[in-house]
Amino acid sequence: MGRAQAASLQVAPTQLQLGARQNAEALWVSNSGTAPVQVQIRVYEWTQNTGQDTLSATTAVMASPPMQTLAAGQQQLIRIVRTDSAPPATQQAYRVIVDELPPPVGEREGMQFVLRYSIPVFVQSQEGARQQPLLQARQVTLADGRPGLEVHNSGTGHAQLADLAVGTIERPQIIHAGLLGYVLPGQTMRWPLDLPAARLAGATFTAKINGQSAQSPLPAAPASR
Repeated sequence: MGRAQAASLQVAPTQLQLGARQNAEALWVSNSGTAPVQVQIRVYEWTQNTGQDTLSATTAVMASPPMQTLAAGQQQLIRIVRTDSAPPATQQAYRVIVDELPPPVGEREGMQFVLRYSIPVFVQSQEGARQQPLLQARQVTLADGRPGLEVHNSGTGHAQLADLAVGTIERPQIIHAGLLGYVLPGQTMRWPLDLPAARLAGATFTAKINGQSAQSPLPAAPASR
């Protein structure tokens, strides 16, 4: 059996924020391996429809350069550039997709493990720091019959949710450790929950929001929303 080739692509930072009048930000890609890697960088508009993330082609934000070959040990600056310098009326969200491309078939040795990174990019409106999420949550039944959590964000800023828990803030019972996902302004997201629906009935949910160290409550949404 051929030996497996370890993926060597690394990307930093893992999230980008651009101010209302900022036209570009830096994304660094590096090759920590011993062989060259080819990298493709694409940018998509990011929305959330029917409780799921949706990526669409865009020219509002672009990557420069969009393709790069990195030598072993090389680090390369990729500029994430807005093509419209006007401040947006509301916070805008994009995803930078960074793919490590496999080598040509004739150059492959054994199994190939390549990486994909999906980097959130947020362009702030003129409100700046005043953009804040306003969340409501409820337990729902997903289309496949599994119990799930639905979170709606009626605020003006995105919410990153981590360490989802049930119970009180003082004694949370973590039911999803680590990153759960994002809810964009004015959008709704749904996630499956690996707990029996009976245990979730009437549950109070909490989570760490936007990197906070403490749990915050997710207020209950009206059942008919």
